[in-house]
Amino acid sequence: MRRPLTAEVTQPFMALLLAAGEGSRLGGVPKCLLRMCEQTLLERQIFALMAAGASNIVVVTGFYFTNVEAELTRIADTSGALLQIVRNPQPEQGQQSSVLLGLAAIAAHQTHLPVLIALADQPLMEAADYCACLHAFDKRPPERSILYPIVNQQRGNPVLLTHSVMQHVLESGQTCRDYIHSHPDNVHRFITAIDHFVFDIDTASDLDRFHARTGMTLSLPSQ
Repeated sequence: MRRPLTAEVTQPFMALLLAAGEGSRLGGVPKCLLRMCEQTLLERQIFALMAAGASNIVVVTGFYFTNVEAELTRIADTSGALLQIVRNPQPEQGQQSSVLLGLAAIAAHQTHLPVLIALADQPLMEAADYCACLHAFDKRPPERSILYPIVNQQRGNPVLLTHSVMQHVLESGQTCRDYIHSHPDNVHRFITAIDHFVFDIDTASDLDRFHARTGMTLSLPSQ
């Protein structure tokens, strides 16, 4: 089992990793279980978050929860990762329903750490990328409490929230996305050339694009 690589960490944070999707545009597969260099994307993301300083990682599952949760159990048992599994009973309601479930689970920890919301299907993300966002978050203007990266005018992931904003989202009755859209003055846009933040896997052409860029293959999971 590969251990997480050490990265230059900032302050500790809570991580929310979304792994509930249907992968419909990829033919209906759990994208987080795509394999790269003998690791699933789920494992790579968890190790990157740990190396960046995540104190706890809440993973939201949904579609394919049996296989995804089996992989999470294996990762926790072999790496010592502090993982909390939250299952979305209605993943067909979309990603934002998973975000709210994950944020509620984090709120129950009663910690005041910032929250980083990450996607499990971004194969280029590394600990250094998360640290770049965390450093930008540390240096944001004091009146800004939400951060996301912007690459060539395209919004990327992850999203960072202060603990207080997370509470406001949960109390607002809005989705996290709608809350952010309705509070533009709270947003710090992290302008960067790191395109890892906007590279994810949705379709078969994205698999080809990944291979053309890296020379590596993302293999489809056997369900």
